[in-house]
Amino acid sequence: MKVLVTGSSGFIARFIIPGLAARGHSVVGIDKRPGPSFGEYFRFVHGNILDERTVASAMQGTEVVIHLAAEHKDFGVPESLYYQVNVDGTEALLQSASRLAIEKFIFFSSVAVYGNQPIPTYEGLAPAPESPYGKSKLLAEKRIEAWVERDSSRQAAVVRPTVIFGPHNYANMYRLIQSVARRRYVGVGDGSNIKSIGYVENVAQAALYLMDQLKPGMEIYNYADSPHLATRDLVASIARNLQMKVPSLRIPKPLALACAFPFDVVARTTGVDLPLTAKRIDKFTSPTHHEAQRILATGFNPPYSLEEGIRKTAEWYLSDQNRPPATEAGSDAA
Repeated sequence: MKVLVTGSSGFIARFIIPGLAARGHSVVGIDKRPGPSFGEYFRFVHGNILDERTVASAMQGTEVVIHLAAEHKDFGVPESLYYQVNVDGTEALLQSASRLAIEKFIFFSSVAVYGNQPIPTYEGLAPAPESPYGKSKLLAEKRIEAWVERDSSRQAAVVRPTVIFGPHNYANMYRLIQSVARRRYVGVGDGSNIKSIGYVENVAQAALYLMDQLKPGMEIYNYADSPHLATRDLVASIARNLQMKVPSLRIPKPLALACAFPFDVVARTTGVDLPLTAKRIDKFTSPTHHEAQRILATGFNPPYSLEEGIRKTAEWYLSDQNRPPATEAGSDAA
């Protein structure tokens, strides 16, 4: 079977595409940026999902779409761009799929659709997104739902992952590992807030598993690995896997926010995405607990424990020769 993967040069695709090949599928990838060549089973289309001709060319002959491409950075992005890429881009793919009679669609959404609701979240909880990113992802889900309802043979799975981490990713989890490795980590508050996270190889395998489980209609699945660790336990696991002493220094959250205020002023003034801001501190110290029981109930079994995922990521961090400075690490809006 031939599968189209959008955002094929991105982090998650790096793990999904070889998984597809291992199952005997050929893959067409589309992305604005060049990425890994993968192998003979892979054809790359350089382009934007908003370009109708490019999408039609990439989608020709495929039977399944795995839609990863998105605008997701949480700094320096015009609000309109979230809707243009995440909503209009999804609609463009759905229209092309309709023209080519493609009936299977897997969409990577985000737990950001839940907003800052009482936690833990679960799939039956009504979404209440607050950020442009979360709102655009929910609107994209609605487009897919409408597409499915127009034809009873269409099949879709929506995956709402929490923060995804692993080798080759330089987003928020990377920054945390980096701060511990450089002995710059300072705990804020008591560290009891839950931070649900998902290891990328597990997330990729979940998507491949759901592709085989597709049925008419649309199903929604959260994704997060368990156990759901408190921040202090997550930091302890990182330190343990870096073979370092667990950081013990802590300061009250109000003091941390006050100290970070000047960095917010600099970030707003210069447009530089600084690794330390009051917004980042507040986000890191707030609970983000997202249950993912629905996918486990289907029989899916993550191949790696959360501790193994942290270990593999820590090992990659220590061996990575291309690590950027802390100020260049990416962002994660989930």
